[in-house]
Amino acid sequence: MKNFVLAILIAVLITYSCGLIANHWFDFAIHFDDHLLGPLESVAGITLVGAIMAVIGVIVAVSIFGALMIGLVVGVLALIFAGLSVFWPMLLVIGFIIWLVRDKRQPRY
Repeated sequence: MKNFVLAILIAVLITYSCGLIANHWFDFAIHFDDHLLGPLESVAGITLVGAIMAVIGVIVAVSIFGALMIGLVVGVLALIFAGLSVFWPMLLVIGFIIWLVRDKRQPRY
């Protein structure tokens, strides 16, 4: 628990420091109705927007990947089913010929 609290404090400190650097170096600030947000609020707002965009990107990528995978699996199963349904008489004849030709084992007593 101590490490968790320490990690949160370090993350807040780094975020605040990056906000100050962005505000002073690049004159980076967010204005809401003639109200200037502080460096921490500016960085937190941009971080929140970035996190939302990243989550949306992951959802889109996973949904596209998932749709492609489902399509590929369904396509392969359809090809296998179509192949079996077209060639089942030939497979039946080949299986029957193999059954007739194979050596019959004699039981040993």
